[in-house]
Amino acid sequence: MNSMERVMAALSYKEPDRVPLFLNLTITGAKELGMSIKDYYASSDYVVKGQLLMKNKYNNDMVTSLLYSAAEVEAWGGEVVFFEDGPPNSGEPFIKKIEDIFKMGIPDIKNTDCLLKGLEITKRLKEQVKEDTPVIGAVTSPFSLPVMQMGFEKYLELLYFNINEFNKLMKINEEFCVAWANAQLEAGATAISYADPLASPNIVERDTYISTGFEVAKRTIARIKGPVATNLASGIALPI
Repeated sequence: MNSMERVMAALSYKEPDRVPLFLNLTITGAKELGMSIKDYYASSDYVVKGQLLMKNKYNNDMVTSLLYSAAEVEAWGGEVVFFEDGPPNSGEPFIKKIEDIFKMGIPDIKNTDCLLKGLEITKRLKEQVKEDTPVIGAVTSPFSLPVMQMGFEKYLELLYFNINEFNKLMKINEEFCVAWANAQLEAGATAISYADPLASPNIVERDTYISTGFEVAKRTIARIKGPVATNLASGIALPI
């Protein structure tokens, strides 16, 4: 079985030749190529080469076009901080005060360098693996993205005490998330990983999530034109 056959067999409740491995290897590619994480992400060539190298080395059944989650705030002109021994992270939030939400536009994917790089990686990975291996794209959920956009404390204040502004930000983020996910699918992604760490009751109470982030997820995922898998990337998941 090739990787796609193995994955589809498992998803169809059939027995594959072995358990499919979905190792979400990202910054490890820099180490494999002997370069810094910042240099690794500077070129789509390196990321494609790293993904293919790690697929073969670790018998991985997927490749991912994910750069780093902070690329989604970089698209708004936000700061990205690189580290020597960990994934790039968002820096200073670009939403300084709640009123800034009403001044926000939506990044134009066709004219945003970091997003275009992600699409180039997606396209080239698809050309290399064809239909033999799933190419997994990624988006941060509209509900979780504000942690990077405005910082955790301000976002929790928004979520609990400023519902009108919260709804406005969700509308903006939903439009961006849908456009970004569908652009990746058009570029060749097999499926989209919908990262929603705030959905975990370790972070936001279940009842609060059900009345907010869950509704956001239903609206957003319904408009994504391909398979979507939610991951929490944080804490416990079973209660939701």
